[in-house]
Amino acid sequence: MEYFTTKRPIFLVPSDKCNEEFEKIDKFLIFLEESGVWKIIKSVKLKRSMCKGRKGYDPYKLLAAIVYCFAKFKASLRDIEDKCLFDIRVLYIMDGNIPDHSTFGNFINDYIVPYQYEIFTTIVKHIIKKLNLIIEDAYIDGSKFEANANKYKFVWKPTKFHQKLDIKIKSLLGEMGYVEEANNKDLIKTDKFNLILKDYIYKNNIDINNLPGGKGVRTTKEIKNYKQAYKYLIKLLEYEEKEKICGDNRNSYFKTDKDATAMMLKEDYYSKLSHDFHAAYNVQVLVSNLLIVMYGVYQDRTDYYTLIPLYNNYYKYYGSYPKNAVGDSGYGIYTNYKYLREHNIGNYLKFQQWNGESSGKRPQLFYTFGDGIMCLNTNIGKEISFKTNSAHQRNKDTKLYIFEGCNNCNYSYICKKNLKNKDENFRKVELNPDYELLKEQARNNLLSPKGIEIRINRSIQVEGTFGQIKNNMNYERIRRRGLKNVSCEVMLECLGVNIRRLLDSFDDCKFKDNCWDTPNNLHKETFPYVKQKKETVKKSIN
Repeated sequence: MEYFTTKRPIFLVPSDKCNEEFEKIDKFLIFLEESGVWKIIKSVKLKRSMCKGRKGYDPYKLLAAIVYCFAKFKASLRDIEDKCLFDIRVLYIMDGNIPDHSTFGNFINDYIVPYQYEIFTTIVKHIIKKLNLIIEDAYIDGSKFEANANKYKFVWKPTKFHQKLDIKIKSLLGEMGYVEEANNKDLIKTDKFNLILKDYIYKNNIDINNLPGGKGVRTTKEIKNYKQAYKYLIKLLEYEEKEKICGDNRNSYFKTDKDATAMMLKEDYYSKLSHDFHAAYNVQVLVSNLLIVMYGVYQDRTDYYTLIPLYNNYYKYYGSYPKNAVGDSGYGIYTNYKYLREHNIGNYLKFQQWNGESSGKRPQLFYTFGDGIMCLNTNIGKEISFKTNSAHQRNKDTKLYIFEGCNNCNYSYICKKNLKNKDENFRKVELNPDYELLKEQARNNLLSPKGIEIRINRSIQVEGTFGQIKNNMNYERIRRRGLKNVSCEVMLECLGVNIRRLLDSFDDCKFKDNCWDTPNNLHKETFPYVKQKKETVKKSIN
């Protein structure tokens, strides 16, 4: 049964070039037919078949037109409507029908937003199958996109103000006679404070509808306490509402788009400068073989905690994990390394000290040695207790080591360069042995011939993908509001990139491969050698 293929022939074709374009469109429509994405559209259509009214446009044609427009043009709703009027290719897909922008908007909200991941992965899976792509090395990267929110309308999470207000409320409760509630260390909640206030009104017979007030009118202490408590209650309700909107993982939101977060962007959409906070979303993509295989929109200002949810989403819709994970130092934290080890994923994530070690400016000072830690001078560190040495443990998984004999060490000029205790004959270091072991594995992987190939191809694969989205597809700023709608819009952009490359591959039956292949004679790379003290070297020569 045909869902996407056209039924009306178009006459008066301007040139042979149009015939070639129509042949590509026919292949694209057949591709959508074979992918099975029509099953998702059909299920939604059956659910909406109970709605009364005149017959609408063909939902399969609408999906094909939207995906094609996102692949070829700057696809706002008005642009899609304009292409239906004047672009012969979109007219060919729509069989001559001309929906307006509201039709496309309603279709996206009803059909695509609730099933965006299913639609995306269904089409991507068929691209992988059709072109026989091998999805092994998954390149992850992110970029911040300006949200569609008014400038300077952000609200900070009132954590400190809430704590100060709680102190005032506890002090007032003590004056009101509620000593037990005043001594409670937990922050008082609105509902509990409201019950206390009602009880206070009942005990003191306060008529809240006829409170005395005005200039020269004397009021009792109970009424003054009630008025002050009521002000605190209103302010407490405001703070709790703001904290609820922010959630646990962010500290700000915007009034015109409450899902957007205040972030520093590399380039301001308005002034082309980067010096102020703006509403933005953190867009993450997972690319393999120049194909975007998964996407995600997050509210995090950094990339640290976006890798795990993105890979979990990948596993949910593909049923397996990629063989190797590739990313820059923005993802190289202990939590992500443990996640890759638990799921048997190859660790090619750069750690945060990578640039310093590769340039030689900040070389690696400590190495894993069996169950312990060894320094550059091959001294084994002794584990000591935090309590007996009056040191504060910063992380729960770390241990405190002491390395002795620093005065006679050939590398002390590097090791103790930025320390205050340069004259002491020892150094204390807080390290996580498991993290150091995982970093050693990542270091060995990245310096291997396979790692060199991956590091070169990362800029081609994922950086080139964002270049396609931002420059070639003119997508610099998000148009929709709300996390679900923004995620759907990003999905259509990512799907547009994939379809754009698919249309270009119809001639050769494969993606244009610009990736770098590893030569057979490529050897393992090494970091710059750490030099010893010059004086020590001269003495040893003499």
